[in-house]
Amino acid sequence: MKAAVLKQLKAPLVIEEVPVPQFGSKDVLLKVKQCGICVTDIHIANGDRPVGELPFIMGHEGVGIVEEVGNEVTQFINGDRVLMSPLVSCGMCRNCSVARDNLCDHRWLIGISPGMQGVYAQYGVIPERNLFKLPEEISFTDGVLITSGLASSFHGARRANFKASETACIYGLGALGKLLVLVLKAFGASLIIGVGRRAKSLKAVENLGLDFVINSSDLDPVEQIKKITGGKGVDVGFEAAGDHEAILQAIASTRAGGRTCTLGVPFYHVTMDFKDDLGFFHEICEKEATIYNSWGYLRQEFPMMVKMVKKGLIDFSPCRTKIIPIEEVNEGIRLSQEGDYTRIIIGF
Repeated sequence: MKAAVLKQLKAPLVIEEVPVPQFGSKDVLLKVKQCGICVTDIHIANGDRPVGELPFIMGHEGVGIVEEVGNEVTQFINGDRVLMSPLVSCGMCRNCSVARDNLCDHRWLIGISPGMQGVYAQYGVIPERNLFKLPEEISFTDGVLITSGLASSFHGARRANFKASETACIYGLGALGKLLVLVLKAFGASLIIGVGRRAKSLKAVENLGLDFVINSSDLDPVEQIKKITGGKGVDVGFEAAGDHEAILQAIASTRAGGRTCTLGVPFYHVTMDFKDDLGFFHEICEKEATIYNSWGYLRQEFPMMVKMVKKGLIDFSPCRTKIIPIEEVNEGIRLSQEGDYTRIIIGF
């Protein structure tokens, strides 16, 4: 089969023929139709996130057709349309037993964790419990958007206990921030303020239906959010940039008693160094602020998302995607970093 292989860090992926992977009794051999290029893949290729021994096949946002099933698989048959959850959990540890499988003691991530080969390839091996049926009404492209990007945003909104009629700001308008806008709209937000500092990202969100968009390169976003909300701040501040300054700004943008949820992943040392010497006191202690971190997604959230997309409650039509052949994967990685698209997708 054809695959895009990471053979050396900070170097282009290599397109080559590799054997179709072997699968176990509880696994499914997936014929990959599409796979998204995620920012996590870029961090891996740059050496920011270790994947162990090379060569390695990345890719954790796969959708496709069931090609073959192991002899203990009961939920799928050949020909089923499916999407994958990349997060493999044991189903038996304490966290799994209380439906927090994203915190499984033995969790692995397909296409990310050492030895867990991904789906930048024509075929991939996925455990049965990590697959979900994709209705005919949902395109493979929309399925890709669900697998990781929407899943992370959806879990973040649920983690922050976001409720209908509440107000929110989102720091970071890349793919994660864009998809979070769709989730918050579906959840019934009464006001959504987007904050970004890259001209391309700001241009790319014009059709998402944000109530306000703030360019933090030109204006103080905290000050602007306070003005928009009558000096109070929003109910929930979301950080989706993976940026230390954005975390502090999201906290400062919330009202007294408000919540902040961090979804971005900064791959560097982060300190709570508010500009004001008493910033921690004013923004956290005095406001009795609640700060959540959101990590990944939960298995039980995938059927919820599929149902909401099928019903049109989450509408991907404002999202800009581009499908490329696997031979153009390195160009796809470059385009992914520019911010014009919600997702660059490898198609087979």
